[in-house]
Amino acid sequence: MFIKCCGFQDKEAIETAVLNHVDAIGFITYPKSKRYVSVEEIKSLSKDIPQTIDIVAVVVNLTMVEIDELIRETSINTLQFHGDESVSFIQEVKEKYPHIKIYKALPANDQLLTNIEAFKNDIDLFLIDTPSKDYGGTGVSYDWSILNALNNIPYLIAGGINIDKIKQIESLNFNHNGYDISSGIETNGHKDKEKIKALLTYVKE
Repeated sequence: MFIKCCGFQDKEAIETAVLNHVDAIGFITYPKSKRYVSVEEIKSLSKDIPQTIDIVAVVVNLTMVEIDELIRETSINTLQFHGDESVSFIQEVKEKYPHIKIYKALPANDQLLTNIEAFKNDIDLFLIDTPSKDYGGTGVSYDWSILNALNNIPYLIAGGINIDKIKQIESLNFNHNGYDISSGIETNGHKDKEKIKALLTYVKE
C-alpha cells in the first residue's frame, strides 16, 4: 500500500515517517490551513528527504509564478493540486516541469466520475477526499461506497483516515493504491511520532 503522510511542520516527525518507509510526504501551502508552511519552511523541511520519496507541495489555486518559486526554492518533486485548477493549467505545468509528478485531489461527490474522466490523462495519482468548501483538511470521512465505481485509475483514499478506518476499508475490496493521512497521525493537532510509526508499521508489514 502506498502511504502519503501529509501536513508536516517539523523535522522529527518527517524523520520518523522516512525511517518507517513512508511513500510520500506532504506540505500544505494553503494559508488558511492550520498545517500551512511557507516556501522557506518547506525548503528547510524538505532538503534532507530522499528523492525516492514523493515530496509533495499541496497547492490551492496558485499562479504559475508561485509554482515556479516552489519548484525553484524547495526540494519538492510532486505537486498536489487541491483547488479549482483547470485541466489546461495542469497540462501547462506538466509541459514546463516534466520531471514533477502530479497528484489531483477530488471531492467524493456526484461529479467524481466526470472529474476523473476530465483529468485522468494528465494525473499520476488521484486523492479522493471529503467534500469541503475549504479544499479538504476536514479530518472527516465520507461514504466510501462511492469508490466502488472506480476502476483502472490510481488513487488514494483521504479524509480522516487512521488505523481503525484502514482496517474497515481493508474488508471492502476497493481498487485503491493506498491512503493519504494527516489528522490520523496527530495528537492535539500536532504530528505524533508514535502514531506515525504505528500506522506505517501496520500498513507496511
